[in-house]
Amino acid sequence: MRRFAAILVAALTMTSCGGTDPAPAAPLDTGFARTWTGVPTVACTGFAPVTYPSTSVEFTVSGNSLTATLLCTVGGGISVTATGSGSTATWSGSSNCPPDVQEGCPSGLVFTHTSRTYTLNADGTLTVSGTGTLSCGGATTGCTTGFSGT
Repeated sequence: MRRFAAILVAALTMTSCGGTDPAPAAPLDTGFARTWTGVPTVACTGFAPVTYPSTSVEFTVSGNSLTATLLCTVGGGISVTATGSGSTATWSGSSNCPPDVQEGCPSGLVFTHTSRTYTLNADGTLTVSGTGTLSCGGATTGCTTGFSGT
Protein backbone atom coordinates (compact mmCIF):
# COMPACT_ATOMS: atom_id res chain seq x y z
CA MET A 1 0.00 0.00 0.00
CA ARG A 2 2.88 2.37 0.83
CA ARG A 3 4.40 1.79 -2.55
CA PHE A 4 1.04 2.59 -4.25
CA ALA A 5 0.74 5.81 -2.23
CA ALA A 6 4.30 6.84 -3.17
CA ILE A 7 3.62 6.17 -6.87
CA LEU A 8 0.33 8.11 -6.67
CA VAL A 9 2.05 11.09 -5.00
CA ALA A 10 4.83 11.03 -7.61
CA ALA A 11 2.31 10.86 -10.45
CA LEU A 12 0.25 13.72 -9.03
CA THR A 13 3.38 15.79 -8.48
CA MET A 14 4.56 15.30 -12.07
CA THR A 15 1.19 16.18 -13.56
CA SER A 16 0.66 19.25 -11.40
CA CYS A 17 4.04 20.86 -12.00
CA GLY A 18 4.44 23.02 -15.04
CA GLY A 19 1.16 21.97 -16.60
CA THR A 20 0.56 22.51 -20.26
CA ASP A 21 -0.09 25.66 -22.18
CA PRO A 22 -3.60 25.99 -23.55
CA ALA A 23 -3.92 25.16 -27.22
CA PRO A 24 -3.49 28.28 -29.38
CA ALA A 25 -6.68 29.63 -30.93
CA ALA A 26 -7.29 28.62 -34.52
CA PRO A 27 -6.30 31.38 -36.96
CA LEU A 28 -8.87 33.63 -38.58
CA ASP A 29 -10.50 32.41 -41.76
CA THR A 30 -8.45 33.77 -44.68
CA GLY A 31 -11.76 34.47 -46.47
CA PHE A 32 -11.80 37.79 -44.55
CA ALA A 33 -8.76 38.97 -46.55
CA ARG A 34 -10.19 40.83 -49.51
CA THR A 35 -11.94 44.03 -50.56
CA TRP A 36 -15.57 44.05 -49.40
CA THR A 37 -18.27 46.25 -50.94
CA GLY A 38 -21.30 47.16 -48.88
CA VAL A 39 -23.51 49.77 -47.30
CA PRO A 40 -22.45 51.38 -44.00
CA THR A 41 -25.15 52.45 -41.54
CA VAL A 42 -25.09 54.54 -38.36
CA ALA A 43 -27.90 54.92 -35.83
CA CYS A 44 -27.37 57.39 -32.97
CA THR A 45 -29.78 57.95 -30.08
CA GLY A 46 -31.94 61.00 -30.78
CA PHE A 47 -31.19 61.08 -34.54
CA ALA A 48 -32.63 59.37 -37.60
CA PRO A 49 -30.51 56.41 -38.78
CA VAL A 50 -28.19 57.20 -41.68
CA THR A 51 -27.42 54.88 -44.58
CA TYR A 52 -24.34 55.88 -46.56
CA PRO A 53 -23.62 55.16 -50.24
CA SER A 54 -22.06 51.81 -51.07
CA THR A 55 -18.32 51.76 -50.40
CA SER A 56 -15.41 49.32 -50.48
CA VAL A 57 -13.26 48.35 -47.52
CA GLU A 58 -10.12 46.20 -47.67
CA PHE A 59 -9.23 43.69 -44.93
CA THR A 60 -5.97 41.85 -44.39
CA VAL A 61 -5.48 38.77 -42.20
CA SER A 62 -2.41 37.42 -40.45
CA GLY A 63 -2.91 34.55 -38.03
CA ASN A 64 -5.44 35.75 -35.44
CA SER A 65 -5.27 39.42 -36.52
CA LEU A 66 -7.59 41.22 -38.94
CA THR A 67 -6.67 44.74 -40.04
CA ALA A 68 -9.63 46.81 -41.18
CA THR A 69 -10.55 50.42 -41.80
CA LEU A 70 -13.22 52.12 -39.71
CA LEU A 71 -15.05 54.52 -42.01
CA CYS A 72 -15.27 58.27 -41.32
CA THR A 73 -17.34 60.92 -43.08
CA VAL A 74 -14.22 63.14 -43.29
CA GLY A 75 -10.68 61.96 -43.87
CA GLY A 76 -11.39 58.46 -45.15
CA GLY A 77 -10.95 56.11 -42.23
CA ILE A 78 -8.95 54.78 -39.33
CA SER A 79 -7.06 51.49 -39.41
CA VAL A 80 -7.56 49.09 -36.48
CA THR A 81 -6.52 45.53 -35.76
CA ALA A 82 -9.15 43.10 -34.49
CA THR A 83 -8.33 39.67 -33.10
CA GLY A 84 -10.23 36.44 -33.29
CA SER A 85 -10.45 32.90 -34.49
CA GLY A 86 -12.28 31.17 -37.33
CA SER A 87 -15.09 33.33 -38.65
CA THR A 88 -15.23 36.04 -35.94
CA ALA A 89 -12.91 38.87 -34.89
CA THR A 90 -13.46 41.72 -32.43
CA TRP A 91 -11.89 45.08 -31.69
CA SER A 92 -12.49 47.50 -28.83
CA GLY A 93 -10.80 50.75 -27.99
CA SER A 94 -11.28 54.40 -28.81
CA SER A 95 -10.55 55.78 -32.24
CA ASN A 96 -11.78 59.24 -33.29
CA CYS A 97 -12.71 60.33 -36.78
CA PRO A 98 -11.66 63.87 -37.77
CA PRO A 99 -14.26 66.53 -36.86
CA ASP A 100 -17.01 67.04 -39.45
CA VAL A 101 -18.14 70.69 -39.32
CA GLN A 102 -21.93 70.85 -39.51
CA GLU A 103 -24.50 73.59 -39.05
CA GLY A 104 -25.20 73.90 -35.33
CA CYS A 105 -21.86 72.32 -34.41
CA PRO A 106 -19.09 74.77 -35.31
CA SER A 107 -16.46 72.72 -33.46
CA GLY A 108 -17.44 69.78 -35.64
CA LEU A 109 -19.20 66.52 -35.00
CA VAL A 110 -16.74 63.92 -33.74
CA PHE A 111 -17.50 60.22 -34.16
CA THR A 112 -15.55 57.91 -31.86
CA HIS A 113 -15.46 54.21 -32.73
CA THR A 114 -15.41 52.04 -29.57
CA SER A 115 -15.99 48.44 -30.71
CA ARG A 116 -16.48 46.24 -33.77
CA THR A 117 -17.39 42.62 -34.38
CA TYR A 118 -16.50 41.16 -37.78
CA THR A 119 -18.30 37.99 -38.85
CA LEU A 120 -17.64 35.96 -41.99
CA ASN A 121 -20.97 34.28 -42.71
CA ALA A 122 -21.41 30.76 -44.09
CA ASP A 123 -22.84 32.22 -47.34
CA GLY A 124 -19.57 34.12 -47.94
CA THR A 125 -20.89 37.54 -46.92
CA LEU A 126 -19.45 39.80 -44.23
CA THR A 127 -21.34 41.40 -41.36
CA VAL A 128 -19.78 44.13 -39.24
CA SER A 129 -21.54 45.57 -36.19
CA GLY A 130 -20.19 48.11 -33.77
CA THR A 131 -20.66 50.86 -31.25
CA GLY A 132 -19.46 54.39 -30.92
CA THR A 133 -20.37 57.89 -29.79
CA LEU A 134 -21.23 61.11 -31.59
CA SER A 135 -20.14 64.35 -29.89
CA CYS A 136 -20.73 68.05 -30.51
CA GLY A 137 -19.23 70.36 -27.92
CA GLY A 138 -20.20 68.88 -24.55
CA ALA A 139 -23.11 66.77 -25.83
CA THR A 140 -22.50 63.07 -26.58
CA THR A 141 -24.86 60.32 -27.68
CA GLY A 142 -24.40 56.57 -28.18
CA CYS A 143 -24.45 55.03 -31.64
CA THR A 144 -24.50 51.65 -33.35
CA THR A 145 -22.90 50.98 -36.71
CA GLY A 146 -23.27 48.31 -39.34
CA PHE A 147 -21.83 47.14 -42.62
CA SER A 148 -22.96 44.23 -44.78
CA GLY A 149 -20.45 43.29 -47.41
CA THR A 150 -20.16 41.05 -50.44
